Amino acid sequence: MNKTLKIILITLSIPVVLIVIFFVQDYARFAYDSYQGDKQEQMTLDYMAEQEKLAKELEDKYKNDFDGGATPQETWAMFVKALEAGDTDLASKYFLVEKQEEVKNDFSVGKKNGAIPYFLNDFKLIISEAMYSNGQMFEFYTDEIDGGPGFIYTLVLNPYTNIWKIKDL
Repeated sequence: MNKTLKIILITLSIPVVLIVIFFVQDYARFAYDSYQGDKQEQMTLDYMAEQEKLAKELEDKYKNDFDGGATPQETWAMFVKALEAGDTDLASKYFLVEKQEEVKNDFSVGKKNGAIPYFLNDFKLIISEAMYSNGQMFEFYTDEIDGGPGFIYTLVLNPYTNIWKIKDL
């Protein structure tokens, strides 16, 4: 009887042990998935906070950017005058704030390589201009250059300071 009871207990305990293992494994998977979800949610929140911080910093830069003119033509004239004087640092300040460092570096290289006079010659080829209907974007157009298409120089209005800034050359 003792031997039979042991066999019955062992036989009944095997399914119980398997059920316990299944539930423990299932709980471990649930806990891991929950941890990963929380981790992903925190990463998303951190990313969103960083993007908001960057957007606020950019907005502050726009609010404090007064380099340029009240009209696109005035900003363009100031830009060309700075380049003619060889002041590439000043010339870069007439661009959108997020482009100023890149443009400053590009003009510095262009100045060292003697490319600035070529830019200035291209700027003299402007033949027309147009204001977009929303009044916040403006373009200068050049004639054909060496048989190729002309250039479009785009300026946009800084909505915080009402100063025109160069967007693209």
